[in-house]
Amino acid sequence: MSETPPLAENLTDGAPAIAPGRTSSRRRILPVIVGVGLVLLIGFIIVGLFLAARPAKDQVQGMVEAETVTVATKVPSRVERFLAAEGDQVKAGQELALMSSPEIAAKDAQARALLQSTEAIQSMSREGARGEDVKTVESIWRAAQATARLADQTAHRAENLFAEGVISAQRRDEAVAARAATASQSEAARQQYLKTSAGTRPQEKSVADANVQGARAAVAEVESLQGETRLLAPHNGEVAERFANVGELVLTGVPVFTIVDIGDPWVAFSVREDQFRDLKIGAIVHGDVPALGVTNAAFRITAINPQGEFATWRSTRQSSGYDVRSFQVKAKPVRAVNGLRPGMSVLFDWSAR
Repeated sequence: MSETPPLAENLTDGAPAIAPGRTSSRRRILPVIVGVGLVLLIGFIIVGLFLAARPAKDQVQGMVEAETVTVATKVPSRVERFLAAEGDQVKAGQELALMSSPEIAAKDAQARALLQSTEAIQSMSREGARGEDVKTVESIWRAAQATARLADQTAHRAENLFAEGVISAQRRDEAVAARAATASQSEAARQQYLKTSAGTRPQEKSVADANVQGARAAVAEVESLQGETRLLAPHNGEVAERFANVGELVLTGVPVFTIVDIGDPWVAFSVREDQFRDLKIGAIVHGDVPALGVTNAAFRITAINPQGEFATWRSTRQSSGYDVRSFQVKAKPVRAVNGLRPGMSVLFDWSAR
């Protein structure tokens, strides 16, 4: 009986048979697959190294800014009522809030009373003495004149009688002394009359006028302080913040509102010396506003100022390295960008310059 071939034994055992040709073909394909994989891996590594070696995009980031003004009061006062809220658009001179200050009302009453008093004194100094007073002083002067004339006549008679030996020297001396005294009194009364009829001296009028001017200045000052109880917008813009509530006491100089002029924004950004290139006032730069989805917006440079801080740039050769100074640049939109507000970022592709 002949022996069963090995292949037949395998078939009888139920295991699938592998042809020798197929095994050899697989052995030939496997190195090819491994080689292709290595080539792809090396290619990816080379591309990655190339991309990593490329210089990063030179991008300058700026921020939108706008003029901001604060609104405060000059006098301590209490918030009575608000006439504007955050987000409102206001015009210059528009009322924002009403304040109350009883102290200012009291000062106003004092200043006006002082003005009334000084004006009365000024009027008296300009008018001089009343007619009745002048007549009274004149009458006193006339009476003194009459007394002096009588004393003079009496003294003459006494001298004659003394010469005749009728009266003693004592009586004569008394008459002469009375004549001198009444003459002096008459002259004093005359001077008083001249003074009264002449009116107030120019210096006194000047003092009265100066007092009136001072009182009027005090009234004007109080009126100015009263005007500070009405908070007015100093500039067109948008109410950004409100720092007080109704009924709160606000001290002198403490801001109550901040107003932002969003109608005239600009972009502020820093540029290093090695990025300066042809940068100059009036130059046009283009940037993107991610918040608005705006690309390639044009901005005109309006100001360039050196910054106080220093940014350090290290060159590849230590011997040629130096500290690069930064410059603050301001640029305004060439055309209005709708929706542009303070705080938004603007990205400039500086590598394109």
